[in-house]
Amino acid sequence: MTENVLEIKDISVDFITDSGRLKAVRHASFNVPKGKIIGLVGESGCGKSTLASVLIRLMSDNAVVSGESILFEGENLLDLAPEDMRALRGNKMTMIFQDPMTALNPVLTIGTQMTDIQHRSRASKLQKREIAVDMLKKVGIPDPKDRLNQYPHEFSGGMRQRICIAMALLSRPSLIIADEPTTALDVTLEAQIVHLLKDLQEEMGCSIICVSHHLGMIAELCHGVVVMYAGELIEQGTVQDIFHRAAHPYTQRLLECDPANIRCRSKNLPTIEGEIPNLVLLPKGCIFQDRCHKRIDLCTQREPDPTFIGPGHWASCHLLNQGENHV
Repeated sequence: MTENVLEIKDISVDFITDSGRLKAVRHASFNVPKGKIIGLVGESGCGKSTLASVLIRLMSDNAVVSGESILFEGENLLDLAPEDMRALRGNKMTMIFQDPMTALNPVLTIGTQMTDIQHRSRASKLQKREIAVDMLKKVGIPDPKDRLNQYPHEFSGGMRQRICIAMALLSRPSLIIADEPTTALDVTLEAQIVHLLKDLQEEMGCSIICVSHHLGMIAELCHGVVVMYAGELIEQGTVQDIFHRAAHPYTQRLLECDPANIRCRSKNLPTIEGEIPNLVLLPKGCIFQDRCHKRIDLCTQREPDPTFIGPGHWASCHLLNQGENHV
């Protein structure tokens, strides 16, 4: 039996647009071990949510997915018929969507939505409601039995997110994809959701892909980290590798821009100068070259290959083959 619940091999995603073929994700490869939480980080627009949507196959009509394979529990998702993918989605693989304020149907009670999502179960309606009550209790919703009769607008943002997490866990999936699960929440609720996800993951033994640009949450929640920039995976390692031994200049700058790392009082937040390149007309060489303060001539000539740094830790940067020390 494989030790990975998910193995992504050389996956690319293009979008057919009026301006041309937009190369949103290019040659992505990484694994998600069983019972682990992997963080997918990077700036907005770098392809994190697109890659997450490919895994669960919820893509727009103009998307073109290519590559070797997406192996989920040994089965290639790229080969599955639509009906087979529907049977898997929401069952063995579930998703916590980005905005809890819009993820729930406003005209149906929470109880109706939580029983409807169990449509594959042969349990009676009463049993499904009991399962829903138990799951709401697990995520910290008070008076869960009475709450089943209420509508989404009667809950706060934090409670709605807890409900979304409960719905994702109802089928006891092998893999949960959490797409920016704390985006709409304040700092206090964010910390609660992070600890809740961590506790539930340990209790149920499932794997989680956590998509986020919030580095503090990733450091608290995840076991491993994959760093994306402009559609490419540029560095991967454990949380300790990425946060204490970052090798790629982009990862280093990303960490420097984290408000938690600011040591001196300032009126301005640190930023990475420049913008993400045009993904329709990709530049030659390293994708980060225009914004990199350590750029060398080779960066403009060809793409860097992944460089092994340590067990499970690699980065794609020419400097690593030039004898440069990383921090």
